[in-house]
Amino acid sequence: MKKALVIGAMGFAGSALMAELKSCGYETVGVDIVSDGKEVIKADMLDKDEASRLISDIKPDVIFNLAGQASPIISWKDINLTMHLNVDLSVNIAEAVIASCPDTTILFIGSANQYDMSASESPMVDESCPLVQNSPYAVSKNTQEDILRLLINKKGLKAVFTRSFNHIGPNQKEGFVVTDYCKRIALLEKGELDTFEYGNLDSWRDFSDVRDVVRAYRLLGETGRIGEVYNVGSGKSSYIRDMIGILVEKSPEAAAKTTLPKRLPDEDLVHYSADITKLRDDTGFEPEYDIKDTLISVLEAYRNRYV
Repeated sequence: MKKALVIGAMGFAGSALMAELKSCGYETVGVDIVSDGKEVIKADMLDKDEASRLISDIKPDVIFNLAGQASPIISWKDINLTMHLNVDLSVNIAEAVIASCPDTTILFIGSANQYDMSASESPMVDESCPLVQNSPYAVSKNTQEDILRLLINKKGLKAVFTRSFNHIGPNQKEGFVVTDYCKRIALLEKGELDTFEYGNLDSWRDFSDVRDVVRAYRLLGETGRIGEVYNVGSGKSSYIRDMIGILVEKSPEAAAKTTLPKRLPDEDLVHYSADITKLRDDTGFEPEYDIKDTLISVLEAYRNRYV
């Protein structure tokens, strides 16, 4: 039985990955800055000695690093913390693996926010798309990759990287476009809001069900090529206005009390999506979940939370 260590196991994607790995027969250990008292160990991976001891004791076959600061907006509020969480923490993990279990593969999770999509030669963005340096987040993730590549080349580190596109699911916290509108609809249905305004929904982006995303992570931990970067997404573009429209259609109250912005013609906007050819070729990955069904599941979760 293979042993997997999930760092950031209490988070949205981390908890989904724990479930995916266990369902596939892995002996799974979770680590986070907080513990659930059951399956997740409390540990501070920013503490180099603590990270070293933990990895030396567990000696996993594969590590999935989902810990870090993932928001470009929040990264401006504390640049030092962003650099610590996205660079120093990853280096601590890498050096601990090199010292105690050098055959361990590590999957480091990045995001599509590293890309300058406006510079992509195609709306279907592949891994050759130029990177941006427009936020502390982007700088931290690009620096993380550069340092880890140095350790791959000089120390034999076995690391694989993702650039993950948007993913949603019932356990996602507030602060994202889908969850924020699900919350507003739930509060309106409960009578705590009379109405709400819509922001700018005129954007096409790649959205996946988190269960597809973590399955891709598992497959990359098994067969991803060392040193390579892989897009993780659905390979399809979704119009955010239409996604929110699906939610509104499921709520008579929201449909009656709010006015959804007019739909722009498809040709007026760039339909960005992830080119997942490389992921497909190297792992056999194919998306399984319909994003429309996932949207409804998120709405139901927020109804249960607020109604």
